[in-house]
Order: sequence, then structure tokens, then C-alpha cells
Amino acid sequence: MPTTPPTSSVHIHPDGGDFILHPDDNDLFMRTGKQVIEACRLGISIDVWVDEFNNMLADAKSWCTDHSDKVRSCFCSPVGARITLFFSPGSEAYDFDLAELLAELNSRLNKQYNIGMVEVRQVPWSQIDRFIDPEKARLIYGDERPASPESMAT
Repeated sequence: MPTTPPTSSVHIHPDGGDFILHPDDNDLFMRTGKQVIEACRLGISIDVWVDEFNNMLADAKSWCTDHSDKVRSCFCSPVGARITLFFSPGSEAYDFDLAELLAELNSRLNKQYNIGMVEVRQVPWSQIDRFIDPEKARLIYGDERPASPESMAT
């Protein structure tokens, strides 16, 4: 049975139990088999999922810009089958007002974008390395990760 070449611009490469999604813009997304299966359950093509994902990230960045007085940084990283956004507040103390705003953002992102479960977390900047894997995390907004743990105590 002849097959037609895919029209998708996204290439999927198996890598050990993980899959690397490599769209034409050269962003790389590593997903576990479980995450790929969850995306399939959403009933959308991988191209649509990638567009939804990129739109969600742009929305999150815009939200951070609008709340720059409260947000120091935002990183995105897969955690299990979820897309998790890690927000660091402007201060080292837990920001209860930011927590309320993040809860509203979390609800809106999950309703607006068809990418599966999105979760937001507030994490202290000085401990960001405890929560994100530098190999998988993507900076969405704000400060880059410091080069060393010593420089994180700012």
C-alpha cells in the first residue's frame, strides 16, 4: 500500500523512550511516549498542537509583561504529561497576590489552549534549579538562569 509523504513540517525522532519534536523553526521539544499519547488523545494533529503550544507560550509571556511588577521570570518545562510554567516572584517571599493571579491564569490557559494539562507553580528565584531541569526548561520571560548556584543568591 503506497504511502504519501507527510505534509507536516514537524519531524518526530525517537530518542530512547522519548520523542524529539523538531519543527522547521529549529525549536526542539522532548516529549515522553506518555506525553505523545496524551497529545494524540486530544484529537488534534501535532502541527495544531505545536501552534497551540507556541500561542500559549506567547500568551504567558504577554501575561508576565503585564505583571512585570510581580514576576521576575517564567520558565516552561514538561513535568510528566503536563506542561508546567514556573514563575518566580519579584521578591524571595511567597507572593500571595501573585498566587491568586496565577490561579486565574492557570484556569484560563487550560480552557483556552488545547495542549493537555497546563500547570503553573510559583517558585523562589534562589531555588529555581531545584524545580527545573536546565536541559528541558525554556525561558519564557525575565531573567536567564544564573551560571552557578552561588550567583542565584541575589
